Amino acid sequence: MQNSLASNATPEDTINLRLVFQYLRNYWALVLGVTGVVTILGVTLAFFAAPKYTAVTSVYIETRAENVVDVKAILSGFGSDNKLLQSQIEIIGSNGVAKRVINDHDLENSAEFRQVPSYLAELFAKITGEPPATTSLEQRVLDGLHVTLNRNTTVVDLSYQAGTPEMAAQLADGFAEAYLADKLATKYDSIRQASEWLSIRLAELGVKVRSSEQAVEQFRNEFNLQIAGGGTINEKQIATLNQQLVFARTKTAEAQARVDQIEKVLVRGGSTSSFADAAQSAVITQLRAKASEVERKEAALTVKYSHKHPAVVSVRSQLTDLRAQIEKELQRIVDTAQNELAVAQRREASIAGSLEELRDVTNTENHAQVYLRELVREAAANRTLYESFLARLKETQEFEKMNSVSSRILSPAEIPSNASFPNKKLFLLVSAVLGLIIGTALALLIEQFDNTLKSKEDVEKRIGLPLFSQVPLIDGHASASRLKTFFSFFGSKHASTARGAKNNDALSNEITHFASANPLSHYAESIRELRSRVKFSRLDNPIKTLLITSAIPGEGKSTISRNLAHYTAKAGERVLFIDADMRRQISADAPGDQKEKSLADVLTGKVTFAEATKHEEGSNLYYLPAPSHRELWETAELLSSKAMKTLLDGASKSFDLIIIDSPPTLPLIDSRVLSHVVDATVLVASWNHTDGGLVEQAKDLLDQTPGKTLGVILNNFDVSKAKLNKHQASYGYGYYK
Repeated sequence: MQNSLASNATPEDTINLRLVFQYLRNYWALVLGVTGVVTILGVTLAFFAAPKYTAVTSVYIETRAENVVDVKAILSGFGSDNKLLQSQIEIIGSNGVAKRVINDHDLENSAEFRQVPSYLAELFAKITGEPPATTSLEQRVLDGLHVTLNRNTTVVDLSYQAGTPEMAAQLADGFAEAYLADKLATKYDSIRQASEWLSIRLAELGVKVRSSEQAVEQFRNEFNLQIAGGGTINEKQIATLNQQLVFARTKTAEAQARVDQIEKVLVRGGSTSSFADAAQSAVITQLRAKASEVERKEAALTVKYSHKHPAVVSVRSQLTDLRAQIEKELQRIVDTAQNELAVAQRREASIAGSLEELRDVTNTENHAQVYLRELVREAAANRTLYESFLARLKETQEFEKMNSVSSRILSPAEIPSNASFPNKKLFLLVSAVLGLIIGTALALLIEQFDNTLKSKEDVEKRIGLPLFSQVPLIDGHASASRLKTFFSFFGSKHASTARGAKNNDALSNEITHFASANPLSHYAESIRELRSRVKFSRLDNPIKTLLITSAIPGEGKSTISRNLAHYTAKAGERVLFIDADMRRQISADAPGDQKEKSLADVLTGKVTFAEATKHEEGSNLYYLPAPSHRELWETAELLSSKAMKTLLDGASKSFDLIIIDSPPTLPLIDSRVLSHVVDATVLVASWNHTDGGLVEQAKDLLDQTPGKTLGVILNNFDVSKAKLNKHQASYGYGYYK
């Protein structure tokens, strides 16, 4: 059977507030009870728990490296990344820092951190033969530490919880100081290790630099690759000879041009006076000027004197001499040009020869230069690396002289005046909420496994029978039923806590006549509904004998059967009520008369039916009581006997309705055998109390004669709860008051 909350949930994935309110209404006592118990336990624990005091120290963590010297290659500063800050927090809570705190504050001899094994640990150690498990002193000290990073800052709060205020303040400051000392020591160790490593590496690099530079010089000397002005001597000489060769070739070309010009003039039969050098010669120019002057003088004298005149002859002699000098000077210029050409050609050839010799030497040097450059590069790289390491070593040595760290304590811890644990208000709130959660979870668990019958849907889906009626609690007995329901949470649901001794032995006239005495009550209406359902269930074959039973004892079947009998008789029908529960008599009259004639006497033939049947004055109700003694053991045989069938057949002719109150179906077989001789059977179950599985088992046992079990009656129906339940047909209940 589905529980009430699940079976009535809407298809949509929504919260049904009506069902939630119903659930709270049904289990409020359990939820409040559990909440109260847990709250009391929490408050008790808060008052008896050992107090703890918390002190807080704020520490600023510098995330930028100082710029005094460049030590990025040796020590990297902390970044502003959150992961690096988290790493510093882990360092604060490390065993290394805890050991510093333990040594600084002599916590090994502190009573607060002395570990005493619990009784359970000692008992377990005795059983297993192993020593009790212990935790290290560092871990016990760290248990009281809590480090929190303030949002959007690099400031962390170190809070420490201890048994005394003084100890809390001391250890909060102690962890901050130990962290700074550890950080400083770590920095010094890193610098020292870096300095030692740099020194060793620098010595190795020094040897390597000297070796590489010596190899360069040795190779240069071996191949005569001396450097002068950025290159070797041969390279300088080749450059000079190249320049000289170009100049010599220019001079040769100029001399060759002069000689070629002279030769062209001579080949053509021209005069040497037409040479360009002749025109440019100052001597020839002077001689020609004198010759021109002498020629003018000769012309003047020739006009005045004869050709043979001595003055003319003298002038002519001077002119001839001048012309001879000019010719001689022109020949000298030709000879000079030819000599210069020869000298220029010899000089050019000499320079070209020297240059060719140097080039042969240079080719050999070039091959050596390739390896020399490799040696030079290696020596230069070693020198650069050596100088870099030397600079880093100097920087590291300078940084080692600094005796401070950038992180610092912002605010030392103050001795707390109030205990941080236990917080009584918080304990009260948490225990109340926890109790509410536990109570609600327990109620949900009970509801989840609740298999009781509560509604028409429960009966029809689980039992497979129609619901004939929901019989409410009789006024004055509702409180007892509710008390029974409450105690059923803590014990068996089938306990008869709310049933008094009076109900266990006999039903009072007030209860058995309640429907007929209060015809306008809701109880009477439910009995009328039951009578109508029985009467009209088989119109073609009216029911004359009706068996009313239940799955287990205490379901109220006797009360319902007696009220049905009384109300039907009051309606004018002749009714016979047979009390067939011969193991436990429950009749309208108080038992006690051992000589009273009963159903057993009729079935055994000791008395007649008329002698044993009693008539209720003023009504059409007749009843046949069960025997008052309980020594009978053959009740099933009697009820299944031919005499029982004969009794019912004969009574059916005289009565409109015969109602048989039988024992419960599951513990006894009596009702099962009676179901074979009656026209119909109705099962009674207690609303919100009887397990549906038990009713289902009872129905299966009674269905050995198919079709005789008509339906189910839910007894002790709580109207006040039904008004809150959506699945209950509670409308109209307010009319019956």
